[in-house]
Amino acid sequence: MKANKSAGTKPELALRRALWQAGARGYRLHPKAVPGRPDVAFPGAKLAVFVHGCYWHQCPRCAGKKAYPRANQEFWRAKFAENATRDERVKTLLEKMGWQSLVVWECEVKENVGERAAQILAELGKKRR
Repeated sequence: MKANKSAGTKPELALRRALWQAGARGYRLHPKAVPGRPDVAFPGAKLAVFVHGCYWHQCPRCAGKKAYPRANQEFWRAKFAENATRDERVKTLLEKMGWQSLVVWECEVKENVGERAAQILAELGKKRR
């Protein structure tokens, strides 16, 4: 499992490409100063975008389709539960700091990345008014 990347994944790159083509500028990648190190952050608008893999973060739409590893299932169930707990903890911390967080699931990027990028830009427009 060491080969699994936390940054620069295909869904993340696809979303960033779509954001750039849609005219989004001024974002930062994985900023250390923002809790959870979001994949894309708009510091001026205080908007954090996380691109979650359906498997690792247990997407509600895809959860039933992907099976746990057969070996050491207790460990993996605890691992996935901790991922979900950490995601909620980061979201709460960001809210306390005045940031809004958006989660983009891997399956959403595969289905229609342009639509998801447009939704993010719409949120940016609301925040910048």
